[in-house]
Amino acid sequence: MLNICFVSTEVAPYSKTGGLGDVTEGLPEELAKMGHTVCTVAPRFDQYKDAWDTEILEQVRYGKKATKVRYFHNYKKGVDRIWVDHHVYLSKTSLVNKKLYGPKDAIDYIDNSERFAMLAQAALAVPLLVPLGPDGINGTMGENTIFVCNDWHTALLPLYLKEYYQSHGIFLNAKTVMLLHNIAFQGRFPVSKFDVLNLPQKYFPDLLFTTQFAPPPLDEKTTEPITTPEPIEMLNWLKAGFLNCDKAVTVSPNFAREVTSNPAGGVELDDIAKTVGLTGITNGTKVESWNPKTDKYIPANYDAETMDSGKKICKLALQEECGLEVDPDIPIFGFIGRLENQKGPDVIVAAMAKLAELDCQVVILGTGAPKLEAELESLGDTYLFAKGVARFDPELARLITAGADYCLMPSRFEPCGLNQLYAMMYGTIPVVAPVGGLVDTVLPQFGFLMDKIPMPDKPGVKVSGEMLERGVEAMIVGMKKALQEYGTPKFEQMRLACMANDVSWKKPATQYVDVFERLMSSGI
Repeated sequence: MLNICFVSTEVAPYSKTGGLGDVTEGLPEELAKMGHTVCTVAPRFDQYKDAWDTEILEQVRYGKKATKVRYFHNYKKGVDRIWVDHHVYLSKTSLVNKKLYGPKDAIDYIDNSERFAMLAQAALAVPLLVPLGPDGINGTMGENTIFVCNDWHTALLPLYLKEYYQSHGIFLNAKTVMLLHNIAFQGRFPVSKFDVLNLPQKYFPDLLFTTQFAPPPLDEKTTEPITTPEPIEMLNWLKAGFLNCDKAVTVSPNFAREVTSNPAGGVELDDIAKTVGLTGITNGTKVESWNPKTDKYIPANYDAETMDSGKKICKLALQEECGLEVDPDIPIFGFIGRLENQKGPDVIVAAMAKLAELDCQVVILGTGAPKLEAELESLGDTYLFAKGVARFDPELARLITAGADYCLMPSRFEPCGLNQLYAMMYGTIPVVAPVGGLVDTVLPQFGFLMDKIPMPDKPGVKVSGEMLERGVEAMIVGMKKALQEYGTPKFEQMRLACMANDVSWKKPATQYVDVFERLMSSGI
């Protein structure tokens, strides 16, 4: 059996801004069911009521200062959940899940490099210090550990492992896996930040990165990215993680191909990813949490045999809740997601005048960019067939998933996507963009593909009006395909096929174990 330590800034339901938190919740639980010893390590962003102080302290570096962290712990569903406690995590996040990375949307904290470098250092000590299992009865994980580093925030862990431990004869059999969830965020920092990482100069070339695009300045005020006519040098944590890990993995096979195909798909890291090699494993879902037979948030529970009546009740409830015309024969498209360019909610809003001609209803739920939130809230004032809700509302999300006929996902890029998987379990047919994991999961028997939504070459760059209009046309292509089949035998067959599709973590977990076992037996 394997010893697996997931290191991440997000672990649902404790901390989550997107799919990263869902993966570090569900995948470790599935691996634990298979008999492996599994823990997660994340910052203690809040005073989680079920996390207990171990009273174990460890000295680490926060920038140039020596400081101490302490570890909190719980044991649930076979997984040890461990949190790194330090005031730089707890004091900044009074609104949990909204201020993990910055005080406002699109703004980072000045000290993110110090905060997350410290997380990697603290996480490396966990297998040596923190006893696992109920009340710690299982002892520590030990040195033969696989560290799974999730996204750029933990990408320096392989470097600290080599420098702080393996060079001193510790963790010699340990391995590191770099698990990529989103290539758009890479941990790009000014070169001056190298001094706070407490790494020797020999690692500087691995971090050095030349680009004409940089995130906004770290002043906790500026939101506009920097684009320059002349190349500039920066640090790139994800690049260093790729170059120093033992294995690189990402969350779908098609996304792996996109990342390694060209500079746009890899956001300038395509050559590095191609050189290292990137294995794609499609995400799964916690089917016990998303199940129309047992979901307490929907007005009627149903399975494949009772889907027609169950979904009809949920649909009428959704229409009534959203102030739409209550009519079971009107097809509903539902969108649930972050209000940001990646997910394409701006395309849906821009398409309203044309959607008015399609004889359908549209419900949009999400939070994010203030401008989009305001536009959502005012949709119903102009368009009687549409409802926009700009708030975090898990109960409404469940009602949309069950009551809508179609799950609309006009993503500009989507490493894997989870909402299409949730939708399929509820017999709601995905209508998605042909990108990333949406291509891997929405096969022709399960849903419809729209045309590709155009996007800028660099993340953070504004979408032009012309590009937005092309996105509207691309999305409507898929919606028209779906509407042509609405109410037909093919529509019913697709709903049943969706519900019969296994989107659990069982298969992905088996694939991860195969990767891990080959890695541990390789001897490299």
